[in-house]
Amino acid sequence: MDDQAKGSHPVEVSVQLGALTSVATEPQVAARVGHTVASLVNGVGGDPLMQLRMLHQSRSLLFDLGDTGRMPLRSAHQVSDVFITHCHADHIGGFLWFLRSRIGHFPPCRLFGPPGLMDHVAGMIRGILWDRIEDRGPVFEVNEWHGDHLKRWRIRVGDSASTPLEDRPTPGGVLHSEPVFQVRAALLDHGTPVLAYAFEPFGKLQVRNDQLRAGNFEPGHWLHDLKMAVLRKRPDTLISPDRHSTFRAGDLARRLLIQAPGESIAYATDFAESPENLRKVADLAKGAHTLFCEASFMVKDRDQAHRTHHLTTEACARIANEARVRQLIAFHFSHRYQRQREVLYRELGQFTDRLTVPG
Repeated sequence: MDDQAKGSHPVEVSVQLGALTSVATEPQVAARVGHTVASLVNGVGGDPLMQLRMLHQSRSLLFDLGDTGRMPLRSAHQVSDVFITHCHADHIGGFLWFLRSRIGHFPPCRLFGPPGLMDHVAGMIRGILWDRIEDRGPVFEVNEWHGDHLKRWRIRVGDSASTPLEDRPTPGGVLHSEPVFQVRAALLDHGTPVLAYAFEPFGKLQVRNDQLRAGNFEPGHWLHDLKMAVLRKRPDTLISPDRHSTFRAGDLARRLLIQAPGESIAYATDFAESPENLRKVADLAKGAHTLFCEASFMVKDRDQAHRTHHLTTEACARIANEARVRQLIAFHFSHRYQRQREVLYRELGQFTDRLTVPG
């Protein structure tokens, strides 16, 4: 494997049998990437559900909501955002558990997904009798991606109608952004619109000491204010390095700060093996630390992959190679390979050396 593929940090992957899984014999793969741990809750063969736990915070993001299995309630309480690829049952069937688990006085949870998400969410909520919910109804902000903008609604369980919110632009496919990370999406075809996602943390902002000295600036709390203005995307904030001078944060940042790249995690499943789909996912995952990607069928079953709009092992590996990811975690295997997992991994290994094999 080339040096770029290896990267400068060791890969940390653990496998735990039956930990938080719906099937006790299915391995759960957990990869630590920077200050996060990404886990396939139902293992590589169960319903898609990736939990991205932020270390040192009581917070998680979810990617898809398949069978929630034995996930503890506290996991649902700590989820701030859910990113749904599409609304087939194995990707959103766990929403009812999630909905029930959020009854109480919790902050609103953001849901992201393709067009039609709002109707599916509202339909599942309407299917339940909420006559005793009082003021404890869960609140969701539903976001549908429509190319260059999000259509948004606020829905509270127990209320008769949702509240439309102002559309929000999505430059560069960025669906959600915070000071320390952003989540970017790509639209794929699975016979129905499907979203793939990349969790992209922002690297640490570092001060260029040579430029600090060249400008005769003394280090101080103003550097913290400058960094926060950059992270919060407020370039017009005024920063005063001393009592005699004031600068726009954007101008000063270009002169004094550099940002180390963060290590991203990409998640892609349920899409056809078309050149456009493969290119989009490779672009989304380019240089990622870890790519979670479906490899539903072996090459010998390529016809079935084409009929069902899924990937073969060869196509999955090709994406990882073209994106030059540090490691590939293949998942969402067809149940026909339940007892052929070693054969499937051996075939994947013929196409890429970036594969991580649970064991």
